[in-house]
Amino acid sequence: MTDNTSQPRPGSLRSILGGLVSLLLTRAELFGLEAQEQKEALLYNMLSGVAALVALLVGLQALLLFIMVLSPEPWRALVLGLLALFFLLGGMVALFRMRRRLHQQPAPFSATLSEVRKDWDSLNERGAP
Repeated sequence: MTDNTSQPRPGSLRSILGGLVSLLLTRAELFGLEAQEQKEALLYNMLSGVAALVALLVGLQALLLFIMVLSPEPWRALVLGLLALFFLLGGMVALFRMRRRLHQQPAPFSATLSEVRKDWDSLNERGAP
């Protein structure tokens, strides 16, 4: 009797299917790891951003009140207008920087896609005459 638990013969259909399944499992594992990293990075960035935004808003309100109390009565409207312009310009600059940063970061799952492309190219080279 033959032992069915032995390793398949190299080049057999069972060996090829086993290799493909192993390859797919490896790529699925890589995809899962990258998905977990993306989720953690997104959650951390969102929580950090919200905390920073709340702190900045409270600080800005306190600063505006402080400046308004210190400025003389006839200058208060001008000071408030200049501060509003300053903060609007600063906010626009921050938004443009964030937009540029988002466009420059690598695509999610780029490592997985790169490996799948390498696998595909490797399989196509074997099948070519």
